[in-house]
Amino acid sequence: MIKKVAVIGGGPAGLCAVHQALKTQSEDYGFECVGFEGKSELGGVWSDSPGEHLESATVAAQLAKLPDPTLARDPRTIFYDNSPLINPVDGSIQLKTLSGTGIKKPLRISRRQSLRDGVCFAKKTGIYSDFVSNTPKAMMNFENSSAGSSKSEIYPLVDLPSIKETFSEFINKNQLQSHYRMNTSVEYLDKFGPTKYVIAAKKSDPTTDYDEWYLESFDAVIIANGHFLIPYVPFYMSQPKDGELASQTIHDFNKKFPGVFVHLRDIDSWYHNVLPQLHIGSQHRRLVIVGKSFSCMDVLKRIKCLQDNGPYEIIISTNQTPEPDERNPFKWFDEWLLHTNRVIVKPLIQEFDSSTKDPRIKFVDGSQYKVDYVLFATGYLYSFPFVSPHLLEGCKIYTTADPRNNDQRPSNISRVTGLYLHTFSIAEPTLTFSGISSNANFQSFEISAKSIVGAFTKFNKLFQKQKPVDFPYFDSVWSQILPSIKEQLMWSQNRFLQAGNSGAFHYYYPLPLLLENWLEPSKRIFPDGEEVEFPSNWRELGQDGFKRLQNLFQNVMESGSPY
Repeated sequence: MIKKVAVIGGGPAGLCAVHQALKTQSEDYGFECVGFEGKSELGGVWSDSPGEHLESATVAAQLAKLPDPTLARDPRTIFYDNSPLINPVDGSIQLKTLSGTGIKKPLRISRRQSLRDGVCFAKKTGIYSDFVSNTPKAMMNFENSSAGSSKSEIYPLVDLPSIKETFSEFINKNQLQSHYRMNTSVEYLDKFGPTKYVIAAKKSDPTTDYDEWYLESFDAVIIANGHFLIPYVPFYMSQPKDGELASQTIHDFNKKFPGVFVHLRDIDSWYHNVLPQLHIGSQHRRLVIVGKSFSCMDVLKRIKCLQDNGPYEIIISTNQTPEPDERNPFKWFDEWLLHTNRVIVKPLIQEFDSSTKDPRIKFVDGSQYKVDYVLFATGYLYSFPFVSPHLLEGCKIYTTADPRNNDQRPSNISRVTGLYLHTFSIAEPTLTFSGISSNANFQSFEISAKSIVGAFTKFNKLFQKQKPVDFPYFDSVWSQILPSIKEQLMWSQNRFLQAGNSGAFHYYYPLPLLLENWLEPSKRIFPDGEEVEFPSNWRELGQDGFKRLQNLFQNVMESGSPY
């Protein structure tokens, strides 16, 4: 039976999974959840507070320390930098030193500095002052949540204090923190034998100068490390077809001109430490934003004041020419880019020139510019560097290649393969994922959480009743809970045909597609009596929310008013 389950991650996806599992605790078919969170606070990306940890290591500063820039193309290299688990001879994982350890008998190892401290486990998460969601408040509530329900001047959107209030209420009301081991990261996950998963965990008490390492076994795993673990920096982490030279020059450029590169994960520090200084003097300033996503819109709103207070120039570098599309809820932004004289739209960067006194970049159209800052609004990678490559390969769980890259490396538009309903490993139903498809609403986390808990509890019920003998896979039981392997693969194939081989595979727009193609098949697995409720006026909320975003952007860009 499934009696002990590891939940990796204390963001919204992991919290929803633990909350749902707690409902089964009093039943014979329930199971214990052990949550692992590497930081000192729950909430994932929402755990950060604007204005705090401003001197934390940045992504660009950590990448500049790499002895070879091509090492950045494998997130595992960054994750395991200076790890005591790595065999220095062949780079393999060695768990022998942890033999005989456990949570009550850990092995103490002097704390080591690592590249990942400013990449995978940075205290900054991309949250900043005056943050406004791109999703209506009613779509960012946990189950039965009431926090921040009153209307505000940005309704139906929601500000950061209200989001943090929602998290605080949900965590405290359900006593979720007591089910998490804080400051404890999962360093390695593998399946030992046919039924047990083994985790190597590391507890880093900030009041000590050592870490406590130990091994622990589980019957099932919920991976909820989110989509914000590895910031994606193109040219470092992949080689775009039109930017081959850039990948060879970005590292020298980054080392020679520290502070010029900023991934939006570190934008709060940049807003506090750099942005106020740009108003001083009359020097011409040029900022390059790489990518034209929603994050790019947010940055433009914040730095618009630069153009109003001096000779500033903003360039947007993108490999996607602005083309207004009716299927895109942000088509108005493409329309704005086509007609505005406030920004210059350029193609991909071809070269980062570090041979001159001042930082200069060259675009694939041949144009060259001296630049002051390059802001990477390029998102994040789906990545599970702590999971054994053998386990991922055995389950065919890969992050797909981006065909736009020469080296076929993944990018921020990649998807995850090998999953049914974005949640269950098709090969190993006890290996599950929550948060792969977030769809910009918290109900998405509930869909995966209820599916996982429903499947595990139904397995335990049937196991108790039928006492199956087809050890170790118990297909006789799983076949009564999940569709056949063939049907699961057909679901994945149909989704592929609908959405293509990109990150769009995991997202549904408009909402009726989610309700029909993801929620409906998932409900068959939910625990008895459980539902996922979307607001009855979701259509109006969505339309009003997108219109509010458009108005906020245009008001700032035209008048300087925040609302």
